[in-house]
Amino acid sequence: MTELVNEIAAFSGRIAKVAGPVRSGKTEALIRRAAACVAEGCAPEDILIETSTAEAARLARRRLAAALEAAGVADAKAASEAVVIATAQQICLAVLETPEAREATGRAPRVLTPFEYNFFLEDMKTLGTPIRRLRSVLNHFKVQWCALAPEDEWVTPGEERETLDHARRLLTTTGAMLADEAAYLCGTYLQSDAGACARQQFAHVLADDFQNLSLAQQTCLCLLARDQVIVAGNSDETVACATDFPAPEGFDTFDTLRRGVTTFTLETAFGNPNITDFCDSVAAAGNENALTAMTREGVIRDIATVKWNTPDDEFNGVTRYLFAVNAENPEAPQSGICLVAPTKQWAHAFSQMLVKRGFAVSSLGFERLTGDPRDMSRARALVAYTSLNLLADPEDLFAWRAWLGFGNYLTYSDGWNFLLNWCDEHKKGIFDALEAASAARDAGDAEPFPRGERLAERYDAGRELIAAHSARRGHALLAAVGAEGLRDFAALSARIVGDEDAATLYALMRETQFNPVHEDDPRTVRVSSYEQMCGCSYRAVYAVGCVDGYVPARDAFEVVSTDADRARVLEDSRRAFVAGVSKASDTLMFSTFSKAPLELAERTKMQVSRVRMEAGERIATLRPTCFLEQAGAAAPITLGGQALLADMGID
Repeated sequence: MTELVNEIAAFSGRIAKVAGPVRSGKTEALIRRAAACVAEGCAPEDILIETSTAEAARLARRRLAAALEAAGVADAKAASEAVVIATAQQICLAVLETPEAREATGRAPRVLTPFEYNFFLEDMKTLGTPIRRLRSVLNHFKVQWCALAPEDEWVTPGEERETLDHARRLLTTTGAMLADEAAYLCGTYLQSDAGACARQQFAHVLADDFQNLSLAQQTCLCLLARDQVIVAGNSDETVACATDFPAPEGFDTFDTLRRGVTTFTLETAFGNPNITDFCDSVAAAGNENALTAMTREGVIRDIATVKWNTPDDEFNGVTRYLFAVNAENPEAPQSGICLVAPTKQWAHAFSQMLVKRGFAVSSLGFERLTGDPRDMSRARALVAYTSLNLLADPEDLFAWRAWLGFGNYLTYSDGWNFLLNWCDEHKKGIFDALEAASAARDAGDAEPFPRGERLAERYDAGRELIAAHSARRGHALLAAVGAEGLRDFAALSARIVGDEDAATLYALMRETQFNPVHEDDPRTVRVSSYEQMCGCSYRAVYAVGCVDGYVPARDAFEVVSTDADRARVLEDSRRAFVAGVSKASDTLMFSTFSKAPLELAERTKMQVSRVRMEAGERIATLRPTCFLEQAGAAAPITLGGQALLADMGID
């Protein structure tokens, strides 16, 4: 590493900014700074390292242990475990979890999963606002929360105020919180008199990939620093992995909006020079001011584009190639190989094919539970998750809200609204209302509020579930809630011992929804989304499904969109693409295909160039991702798939 990295590690000033192109050592500088602080006598628990993803935090902790050992710290592993390494969201929720914060905010930091958010959205519809307008207003709220804007400056009387009040009513009564609220509530609390004791919790705050955070998250981190804050990043690597509303401008202006900031600019990129040349060129195609590496150190190795005929040819060919590569060096850790996939379908297809080839696979970035809560046949995973939730915490009101809504075309949002009105009128709680409805149902009396009998039926079924299965554990418990055999629960089922109770299983499953990590096994090939590549490094990266519509997303080409919308999607995709493929240290391969059945192409949102008939079937002609062409002279050579296999001796 450069002398400048060592200088950053020894930096004793109050505020610093570390900028640099891909693979220039920004993260390494922060890791070494943390190790130096511990070596100098700082208590490990007084150091906070922020990362954009939980996987990046896991890898940072491993690197920190090695850096502490190199710095001569006794019991380096224990010291590394004591350092707080977490995502900005985890940090904000930890602040909000304290009794003082709960009292000051009046909120519980129980964040809704994406599928639970759909129930919240259905309940918001009871306002009568057209759905497109409702989504627009809620998105406006999220943008303002992430910008930490004072509420009196952006909420207008009338529709906006009514919508915000109703949203808070729904969330407060169920003890829930939207993901985008967390940093806003945390920042507001830390800036208040009530939050004075929570400020400056850490002597040193070291924030990696600062550009990926919202302004609210960035502010929270700065407020938590007592003696020193160092931020590292690169706006051209901005990825929406820590928030849906990252603020690269917060990193760009970090030194101009604050006094006494020492700025370090790393100019040497390490690894494969051809890969960094490619990444620099693609980034510059979207931004002429993009950071580029002035000098490069490394060995020129492999970077290429491989073109297959069809998706099936890609699935089969890439995995056969990897099998041959592994056979040449079977002792090499397979965790150094990563396939970065554009969609959940592509990730799953490659994972299945890799398993058939004899590989162990760890997939990351595609764990979110999906399904339709209105249709029980399509909500099996959602119901299983909610059942675990109820067994783990029978007092979780939002779990009950979800449970009550399954199987109804409106998720009983009208009945839930009637229930809340009854609670307001009688000054009772939600469980009081459900018990009243259940008692009326048992006695054959009139329901206490409209839809009360239907809600009582679901409520009674939930209580029966809890009574019947609360003592079950492990695989028997998963089977009881209908999770056994479901793809969404396969990873959980494979990793448990078998004596875990509902609270443990639910906590593990919830972590996969919010803070997923790869299996800590050197013998597993990685499959990852572009967003989850942040903070990682791999010996070889294979970017599969590199066709327009996947990379970048099809919204970048939609003629019905505005120029500004298309440009925004294109630029977001470009940054995620560059940040993802730049994680290859030695080998980078792009895999694409030229055609696919039209039905598949349309259903999965590939960008169709033209349509023709082949053997009586409509076939879509596809284009490789436009980012390859935009790399100009730095674009990799293109090989045919069969030629690649032939070079490996594969027929």
